[in-house]
Amino acid sequence: MIQRAVRAVLACVGLLGFLFFLGFGVGSNETMPGYAPLYLDDASKTYVALPCLEEWQSRQTGALTMMRLSDAAEARERGYDPDEECRDTGAFAPDGRSLSGMVLMNLGLFEPMTQWWDMPYRDETGQVVYPRP
Repeated sequence: MIQRAVRAVLACVGLLGFLFFLGFGVGSNETMPGYAPLYLDDASKTYVALPCLEEWQSRQTGALTMMRLSDAAEARERGYDPDEECRDTGAFAPDGRSLSGMVLMNLGLFEPMTQWWDMPYRDETGQVVYPRP
């Protein structure tokens, strides 16, 4: 009777270990928070992430476009769409932790991932800005 219970416990532990191992293969994406700094193009009603700004500036366009620094909350509130080429880079929803990685992070064994919107950046005046949590 005891051997049967030990085997059952070992089988459960083995199954949980196997599922935990498989969880490292299940990826996730992080959602851009409302405080994420973005450049808004009011003329085309689109927004560009800071990592895509250099690529956006290098594009050949027929019109002069002015952009202003704002955040994702305002872009969503105004119903702006993401810039298509920037969206295709994955800047608006970067890769996050795996399923098992999220479990370990919630247990305090892993630190939360730092994304571009959590980094300090410079505004138009050259001042270093730290994102608000």
